Amino acid sequence: MVDIYYPYVESEAKWHELKYSLRSIEKHFLFDFKVWITGDLPEWITNVNHIPHNRCVGMQENTTYDAIAKLLAFCNHPHSGPGFIRMYDDVYVLREVFLDEIKLIKVFQTWEEIDQDNYEIWYRQLIRTLELVKKHGYRGFSTESHFPEFFETGKMASIIRFYYALENRLLTSSLYYNTVFSDLEPGVDAADVGIRFYFNRDSKYYHSSEGDLHFKCQGMYYLNHNDSGLTDNLKRFLEESFPNKSRFEK
Repeated sequence: MVDIYYPYVESEAKWHELKYSLRSIEKHFLFDFKVWITGDLPEWITNVNHIPHNRCVGMQENTTYDAIAKLLAFCNHPHSGPGFIRMYDDVYVLREVFLDEIKLIKVFQTWEEIDQDNYEIWYRQLIRTLELVKKHGYRGFSTESHFPEFFETGKMASIIRFYYALENRLLTSSLYYNTVFSDLEPGVDAADVGIRFYFNRDSKYYHSSEGDLHFKCQGMYYLNHNDSGLTDNLKRFLEESFPNKSRFEK
């Protein structure tokens, strides 16, 4: 039985993202699992483990701080299991997948591909994270694919503490995989297993969520999006792909 961990802030939802994400894992995960939600619990949800957690506000880079605080709350919970898959409400599973396939490390960018001149908040956090792991002798790959990821619970908690990830607003996926897998090489390219609908435009890493999404998503295991990528076209695609209620809906 594998824990599936979702951090959730209901006020940030733009649509029914969490409902369709849960439907997608119900349909396509080929192993036994139980769901944990840390944060807000919508009134329509049932059959999940819930850890209440108020959103962290009023501080610098509060989104990342809040995400790590929720993750620590889960890792430190007495009933969390030895390993877990981190999901998000804007991540969906598009085809049947085994646990060993999720465990494959999905590299998004190498250090050489990182845009050092990007001064967006999240990107500066990524650069700080990779500079720190490189300082400790690790490779410095970005694994921030935002696709399903498997972590060992105790190791994740230890790594957060070791790097002071909460205080420094660091990105936990890249911290974990660079440190635990010190000989990490670019293996599974995240672009080969999932599609990302961000900013509603086509580029090297992102795609427009307009057009024939059944064609665009063909062969992909995972899909995620940001708010601007959540178009009416994408909503229709998700409704068509996951029309049946999951056991997590009242």
